[in-house]
Amino acid sequence: MHISIPVTEELADTLGGRYVLYSVYLEGFILFKVRYRDLHFWDEQMHDIFGNELPAFPPKHYLAMTKSMAEDRRLMLEQYLQEVVTNPVLSRSDILFKCFKKLQLETFRIPSIKVILKVYLPDGRLVKVDSETSDTAERVLEAALYKLNLSRELMEHFSLFITHKDTNAVFSVMKRVAPFEIPFITIWNIKNDSFQIDIRKWYMTPSTDAILMGCTAAVDLLYAQAVQELEMNWCKPTEQQTTALKHLIKTDNKGKFLELMQQVEHYNYQRLDPCSSDYLDGTTMVTVSVGNDELYCSFQTSDNKSEIIRLHISKVTRWHVMHYAFLLSTWLKKMLSEQPVTKESLEILDNKTSANTRKR
Repeated sequence: MHISIPVTEELADTLGGRYVLYSVYLEGFILFKVRYRDLHFWDEQMHDIFGNELPAFPPKHYLAMTKSMAEDRRLMLEQYLQEVVTNPVLSRSDILFKCFKKLQLETFRIPSIKVILKVYLPDGRLVKVDSETSDTAERVLEAALYKLNLSRELMEHFSLFITHKDTNAVFSVMKRVAPFEIPFITIWNIKNDSFQIDIRKWYMTPSTDAILMGCTAAVDLLYAQAVQELEMNWCKPTEQQTTALKHLIKTDNKGKFLELMQQVEHYNYQRLDPCSSDYLDGTTMVTVSVGNDELYCSFQTSDNKSEIIRLHISKVTRWHVMHYAFLLSTWLKKMLSEQPVTKESLEILDNKTSANTRKR
């Protein structure tokens, strides 16, 4: 998860005083707006529970701030929130969920009312979730998977995602919805019917499939996503495998299909939308996939020159993040979390890039 505060507003309060309103973004999507004093009050409450586990909060200034001081505070607040949401204890705490829920509802002035939230599966099936506009992603996911009869102990292997289909029906995963986000607000903010909330796998290690094979509902979800990714050419079966897989789809043999997919190159890789790159030449397009402990980059120039670069995750200890690289960073972090790698070996720098890639 990546927090940024790219926008601030200086406003007047009811007494004529001035204050700064910070727009907090999560992976390129606005999460909430908040004042310094409100975050400071929340930090004090958190300290009563977690003590020194909390990162340092930006200090108060009792005199008017200069532009330089205001910018320093913005950066420190950004770093503070980044450390909080990436801390596995703090980010799962009830007090964080309550605070972030309150801020989201207040920012967008959304009343808490009952709604039917539409959640989709990879094969297009719709799950209508009895929900409230204030329900967090954790609550919505739990309710949706309950309707699908998924065992509670297996729920951690799935997550909610925002997905998109363009006018040519090209499918893209846009972002993971964090457990403390309110999906109703996230999708409402986008205001575009081509975006929707999907349930998808939330693990990068293909062998994890085996843990879920004893649950019919889980097998259905794995099968639906695997067929979808096969049809989108995210994986690379041989001709013989393709013939066998088509037969298993025709006969609805989900178990054998998933068993064979384990042998298919790039099974369970997550692919991002093509981007332009300055590698090779100024016209190069690159398609990036993440999986099987590697970063797989396929470069193609306008004159049909091509090159493949494969980087093993053990070689990745640092990367720079820009807006359109948030999802890539999410997958890399998830893949690293499933490896025996210490957190200290990983450094993420937001709002910068070392690859000079941009969205097509």
